[in-house]
Amino acid sequence: MHCLSRFFSGACRRARDGARTLRRDEGGMIAVEFALLIPIAVLILVAEFTLGEAIGISRKVAITGRTLTDLVARRAVVSSADLTTILNASTQIIAPFPSASLKIVLAQLSTDDKGKTTTVVWNEPFNTTGLVDKSTFVLPAGMAQAGTSLIYAEVRYDYTPPFGAKLIPAVPIRYTFYINPRITSSVQRVN
Repeated sequence: MHCLSRFFSGACRRARDGARTLRRDEGGMIAVEFALLIPIAVLILVAEFTLGEAIGISRKVAITGRTLTDLVARRAVVSSADLTTILNASTQIIAPFPSASLKIVLAQLSTDDKGKTTTVVWNEPFNTTGLVDKSTFVLPAGMAQAGTSLIYAEVRYDYTPPFGAKLIPAVPIRYTFYINPRITSSVQRVN
């Protein structure tokens, strides 16, 4: 019996020593887990920041397009100076994001009396090339109404992520808006 108790007490002692050793080794295991998780956590943080900024720019682009079309649609006559002022106001709307990446085309489109052909009556570009006046324009299905005019704006922002700009190309965020003139059937452009 004495042999048996000595055997069990030795086994218990070895088990206690093994538990102490395991407890001491946990510090190293936690350090390894931490080292593996930090890059993933940083990547998630950067992705969250980038996505949040892209959503903010997307919202600003939509507001810019709606505002510009609405400002033109509220007029009976618009001059080149008025259009320049309206388009320059877009830099304030898009702020705090840089306006160098902002491209806008503001135009009036007119559909003939048969509802078959839509043409560009006038247009004004901002940081891009414009449409060709009197050229044919293809409206989305169901939008062409015979004998009507639309104020059109295409707003594009080329978003370059702040992190990994050399690895990820610029992502175009684009919105297109159409609105009917509010005061008259068409907005006349004068120079």
